[in-house]
Amino acid sequence: MAGATSLHGVTIKASPWKVESLAQLKRDGKLHLPDLQRGFVWTSERVRALLDSLYRRYPVGALLLWKPTWEGSDAPFVTRAWDLCPPDPKTGEGAMERPGPVERGSYFVLDGQQRLTSLFRVIFRSRQRGSTVPDPDLLVSLSPEPAWADNPFHLRTRQLQAQLREGLLVPAEVLFEGAQAVQTALRSYIGVEHPAFFSALDRANAIRNAVLGAEIVSYEIDAEADDDNVIEIFARLNQQGVRLRPGDLAAARLTGIMKGFRERATAALGSPELKGFAAAEGEEDAPRRGAYVDTDLLVRTALFVSSGVLRYRDVEKRAKAEELYAKVEESWDKAVAGLTAAVKMFRKAGVTEGSWLPYRYLLMAPAVAEAHGQKVGATQWLGWAIAASLWGHYGSSAETKAQADCKLAAEGRVLDLYESVKASARRSESLVPDEEDLVRNVPLESGVLLTLLVYLTRTQARSFPSGRLLASAVEPVEVTPLFPRQALDKLPSRDSGTAPDRLGNLALLFRSDAERLRGRAPAEALKDCSEGDLQAHGVPTDAARWSVEHYEWFCAARERAMAKVAVDLLRSYGVP
Repeated sequence: MAGATSLHGVTIKASPWKVESLAQLKRDGKLHLPDLQRGFVWTSERVRALLDSLYRRYPVGALLLWKPTWEGSDAPFVTRAWDLCPPDPKTGEGAMERPGPVERGSYFVLDGQQRLTSLFRVIFRSRQRGSTVPDPDLLVSLSPEPAWADNPFHLRTRQLQAQLREGLLVPAEVLFEGAQAVQTALRSYIGVEHPAFFSALDRANAIRNAVLGAEIVSYEIDAEADDDNVIEIFARLNQQGVRLRPGDLAAARLTGIMKGFRERATAALGSPELKGFAAAEGEEDAPRRGAYVDTDLLVRTALFVSSGVLRYRDVEKRAKAEELYAKVEESWDKAVAGLTAAVKMFRKAGVTEGSWLPYRYLLMAPAVAEAHGQKVGATQWLGWAIAASLWGHYGSSAETKAQADCKLAAEGRVLDLYESVKASARRSESLVPDEEDLVRNVPLESGVLLTLLVYLTRTQARSFPSGRLLASAVEPVEVTPLFPRQALDKLPSRDSGTAPDRLGNLALLFRSDAERLRGRAPAEALKDCSEGDLQAHGVPTDAARWSVEHYEWFCAARERAMAKVAVDLLRSYGVP
């Protein structure tokens, strides 16, 4: 049932749209994404679930659309391309779709981009870029058997591969190409003479009509609303029952304030200087661990450099929030340069990817200092970052601590930054861990591994068994268990002391070396390794100790060696 409400003085009416009508709008070039939208981030499983929900006529959430009127040749918003890679007519490989011209009578999608992109990826046969493989690789069962009919949509898996004929599983995209495409797909399993052939065609037609005929509620904003009203509505979608992340709200505001904001963010994140440390647009929600520069971190850094504030809620509480956001453009280049300098410093120390740093604010504090012209030595920053990682400095109240730390960084007060870590770690004396700390697993594992990586790079240690310098960074470094799980399973009893991920069992090796050792017991895997290379990694060189019966002794010995490494490194950096 259609209805209308008023929000911020703008009329918004609700009405249902059929999927088929939305697809036709897209086909006609009259459905666009404003540049304030982020990239597509949904997983293939979420796409499958959406199609299944539409098939069953379940509610899938609402859209927010705007069909503006405007004068002159320029539309109210710059648009971005849909994240679709339709097949190239010659090669069949996916090629990124480009944004088309915005004609009068077009609609802008302010919310619902993920759902619509998911639908369009199937309806318009999107591929993996440069590949003929559908993305998502979604299949639909046309078998009338109850086991298949109840759940028609499936993602292709190795297990499912053996059941393709049984389930009459065809690519879901062929449903939307027409009857001829469905028939062609079916003929790879059964011929026209087969009794199930035409019932399968009927089923394909029923599933297609169910999806295309499904209705999605859309809230449509009054055409006369101005740009500022629309951005404000987008920024406060949580009032419509849609949770909006603070970073999305800030990005929406900046799109309306800062010229070319999205293009500048994309250019910064795509720079070679941030390779391995940048999360490109559309990947911000991808599962990842570590410190990555994304649009959100760029904005926070620029906000702090210009206004001394990094928490969005603090900005939003102020009466003149737009003025603070407007200052971001002034400090943007400084923020990008500061983060680039921070990444360069870590990379020079052997940290080649953001995954080695457990907290993103380890990049921001030195970036702020750089932007404010503070001359702080790399060893001081590295010592602080390692200490903060060892003791879980940003493990709780991260924004509050980062706000305070960036204030100290802007003033170049590194010693006070160390005191801040002491306070959060509840260590009144020294931030340098001792042997007992390591054996009892007190410091965070991610901090210990970061310490080892920097130390091994600094001391020109080599990966084994290849003997190549880790500092050469010829390939990624991986965390590798020396005693594989299957070897430890042979022990009569298992407890925390014999866990395969115990610190003393983990070594940092090049990926190819890790592959050579994987699954092999140390007695076999280490016999041809250089004694010097093993010693550099704290591995006991007494081969008699490489048997599984000595696992706890082996780990304890390496943990003591790690403790010595941490002590030597942090003291050389002047960590108090």
